[in-house]
Amino acid sequence: MLSKRWAREPRWVQAAATALVLLLTWGGLQHLLDFITGGWPPYAYAPRWLAAYWSALLLLDPLAAVLITRRHHAGMLLAPLILLTDAAANGYAIHALGLGGPLAPIGHGVVSILAIASTALTPRLLRPANGPA
Repeated sequence: MLSKRWAREPRWVQAAATALVLLLTWGGLQHLLDFITGGWPPYAYAPRWLAAYWSALLLLDPLAAVLITRRHHAGMLLAPLILLTDAAANGYAIHALGLGGPLAPIGHGVVSILAIASTALTPRLLRPANGPA
């Protein structure tokens, strides 16, 4: 799944990058599903700015996944930015606007944990395999 540029990395770094690619791909597919099932405009129940952000994730999630696969630094910087802003947007939607069902806070917690983990891993993902430890 990852390009040969990841070959010299330890397995745990490759696994973390793969997990991030899979997470972003899953997120993009979820937004595609929202477009398919929600009609146009998707997220009509949300404020326009929030709907626009969630709609943008349809493109941003897979873009970051492809960039990480190719080991492009922009992807490794975009991923935590996406996850952190998504956690913030979801938190606002759930807690301030009252959107989502009874399990929404659990999903928000999971996204928040993944956002923090992604942010913590970013410096290691950016460092070359033969760079300083």
